[in-house]
Amino acid sequence: MILGCGLQRAKKRVEVSRTMGSNTGDQFANLGRALSTTASVLFSAQPMEETILSYSSPYKKLLHETITNTGGGSSLVKMHRDLNLSKGKNKGFQDIYANSKEFFKNSYSDSKTTFKVLSYLSDDLLEDVPRDTIPKDKNLITESGEKRARKSKKQDSTLFQGFEASLPVINETIEIQQKVTMNSDMKPITDSESSVSNIEEEQRQEFSLPNHLKAEKLNNSYSSTYLKEAAKSITDNLDLLEIQKNLAASEIRELDIKLEKLKLMRELVFKRVAKIEQHELFLEKHLNNVKDRVDMIIEYNMDKEISSSDDELLSRVSESSPRTGETNEDYETAATTPLELKDDDASPLLSKSIYQQLQAHERKADAPETKKAGSSKKLKDAGMPNRHRHRKTYPTLQQFYETGSKIASFPKAHEEEVICLDFDMPFGTMCSAGSLDHLVRVWDLSKKKQIAAMSGHLASISCMQMDQYSTLVTGGRDAVLKLWDIDKAISEDNGDHSEDTDACVYTFDSHVDEITAVSFDGDNLVSGSQDRTVRQWDLNKGKCTQTIDISFATGPMRSQRNAPLHNSVLLTKEPPAIGALQCFDAALATGTKDGVVRLWDLRSGKVVRVLEGHTDAITSLQFDSINLVTGSMDRSIRIWDLRTGTLSDVFAYEKPITSLHFDLDKIVISNNEPTIKIYDRENGNHWFCGEENSELGDVEFVRYKHGYLVEGRSTGDINTWAI
Repeated sequence: MILGCGLQRAKKRVEVSRTMGSNTGDQFANLGRALSTTASVLFSAQPMEETILSYSSPYKKLLHETITNTGGGSSLVKMHRDLNLSKGKNKGFQDIYANSKEFFKNSYSDSKTTFKVLSYLSDDLLEDVPRDTIPKDKNLITESGEKRARKSKKQDSTLFQGFEASLPVINETIEIQQKVTMNSDMKPITDSESSVSNIEEEQRQEFSLPNHLKAEKLNNSYSSTYLKEAAKSITDNLDLLEIQKNLAASEIRELDIKLEKLKLMRELVFKRVAKIEQHELFLEKHLNNVKDRVDMIIEYNMDKEISSSDDELLSRVSESSPRTGETNEDYETAATTPLELKDDDASPLLSKSIYQQLQAHERKADAPETKKAGSSKKLKDAGMPNRHRHRKTYPTLQQFYETGSKIASFPKAHEEEVICLDFDMPFGTMCSAGSLDHLVRVWDLSKKKQIAAMSGHLASISCMQMDQYSTLVTGGRDAVLKLWDIDKAISEDNGDHSEDTDACVYTFDSHVDEITAVSFDGDNLVSGSQDRTVRQWDLNKGKCTQTIDISFATGPMRSQRNAPLHNSVLLTKEPPAIGALQCFDAALATGTKDGVVRLWDLRSGKVVRVLEGHTDAITSLQFDSINLVTGSMDRSIRIWDLRTGTLSDVFAYEKPITSLHFDLDKIVISNNEPTIKIYDRENGNHWFCGEENSELGDVEFVRYKHGYLVEGRSTGDINTWAI
C-alpha cells in the first residue's frame, strides 16, 4: 500500500513537471523511473545481490543518473571533480563547507539534500572500512563501476579499528568509576581510596576469553567449525589488544616529549632564579657595607654636608627607588656606651670599655699605641653591631633540587681530612680547616671556588663557628681563639689566595691547652678546652668574664708542659674532655668525656640539670627551644625534652658519632662512614645521603641549614647536598 501510494504521487509529480522547464522535468522523470525500478526489485524473487549490487544492474545506472541530476547543476558530479582536482592539497570538502549556501542556490534544494551532499564519503575514505565486514566472495565496486579485488597485504590500523579497540578501555573506566562512586557512598574516603586500588588489582588479575568463550568448552570440543570460529574471535581480540598497546605506547611517547619540554623550561627558570639570588646577595653585601659606614660616621661624629654632585645623584636615586619608610633610626649603631665617658678611673673594679680605651687613645694620639689597645680598637672597628641586624633576603634555591641530590663538590679542598667547617647560608660563604692546616680557607659556595685564606693560628684548627653576618670564631691546638672578619679577608684577597693576617679582629688567649669546642651567641662567646675549663668571653670588650672548672667530670688534667705531640686529640683521635657545647643567652649545655650532658646557668655558673644516658664520651650536641640532641662515641643519638628533662627518642648506628646538626625538620649525622645519615623528625624515617663507596672517604663533619647540607671527608673533599 505504502509503495503504491508513493508511485501514484511520483506520477502526479511527473505530470506537473511537464509544465516546467526541460531540466526540471528530466529530474522528476528520472526520480519516477528510480522509484519504479526500486519497487520492481523489492517485489522480485531474485536475490538482492544480483539485482541491486551487481555491476550489470540497470538499477545502479538509473539511480546514478537520478542522484547526479538532483540538486541542479550536476551537484555531486561537480563535487567529485573538485575533489579529484584537490587531491594532495588536503582541502576535501572545505570549499563546499565554506560556500555551502551559494553551492545549493536553487529552488529545489532543501536541508536534506544539503546534508546528503556534505556527508558524502568517497572511495578513498571508504578504504578505511574494516575488510571483515565485506563478504569473502565479493569484490569492491568503485564509483566508475570497476571491480577491484580486496588487498591481501597487511595494512595499518584504521580509525574505526582504533575506536573499536578503545571501547573496552572506556567501558572498564566507566565500571571502575561506578564502583568507586558506590563505595564512596558507603565508606569513608580512606576506605574508598583503598577500594580503588583493590578494583584495579582485580582488573589486572581477571581476564576472560572474547565472545563469552569458555576455556573448558574449547578444551573438550571436537567441532572444527566451532574451534575455527573461536580461533578467529581470539585472533581479532589479539588484534584489538595490539591496537590498544600501540595507542598506549603513543601516549607514553607524547608524555615523554611533553616532560622533556617541561624539563627544559624548568632548567631555564631554575637558572633565572639562581641569577636573581646572586644579584640579591650582591646587593645585600653592598647594603651592609653602606650601613657599616653610616654606623661609623654617626658614631665618630664625622657627618659632613652633602656636596652638589652627591646631592644631584641622591635626587636621581630617590626618584628611581621606591619608598620603603626607612629612616636614620634603622642605621642606629648597636653600641650603647656613650662617648662622653672620659673618667677612666671612675671605678677601679670595672675594666675599661672599648669606648673608654678609644677616648684614651684619642687623648694620647702622640703616644705610641700598645698592642692591647690596637687589638681592642680592631675588635670595635669590626662592627659587632652587624650581629644584631637581620638579612633582607635569604637564598631558597636549594629547595628546587631533588632531595638527596649533590649540588656541588670541592675535590681536595684540603690535603688531609677536614676537621671542621661552617657556612653562613645556602650558596653563601663557607670556611673550612684541615687536620694539618694552620689556615682557614674561605669558599664561595655559589661560584664553587676558593676566594680567600686566613692565617694566624700556630697549630691546627679544631673547631669553628660562623654566623650569617660574616663573623667567624675559630679555636685551635695552640690554645687560642680568634675572631675573624670574613668580608675583609675577601676584599683584600688578590686572587692568588695568599695568606691574610689582617682579617683577624681579635685573639682570646686565656686557655692553656688546645680548644675543642666553641659557641657564640649575641655578645657572649663560650669555649671549652682540654685544660678542663669552660670560659665565657665578652665579645665587645675582649675579656674573659667567667671560668668554669669541670675537671670533676673529665678526670685528672693532662700536664700541658710535659705533654708530647702525639697525645694531641687531633692526632690520637682520643675523645676530648669537652666534646661539645652550645650557649644561648644565659643558658649553656656541655657534653663531656664521661658521657653526661650538663645544663648551666651562666649568671650563677652552676649546673641546673644533668642528663645521663650515654655510655661513652659525647662528641656533639645542639639544642633549640624544645629539644636537645646529643651524639656520642657509644654510636647512639639521643633526643631530650628540655621541658621535662626526659628522653624523647634514641637510635644508634654502626660507628661512633662524630658530628650532628639539626633543624625543625631533619637531623643530619656523620659517623665515619661514606654516607650522611639523616633522620626525618616529622615522620620518623631514617635514610642516608651519598654513595656507599669507601674510595670516596668517610664523612667527618657536617653542617646543615635550611635544607642545604655541607660535609667534609677524610680525603679532604667537601660536598654540598640538597636534603
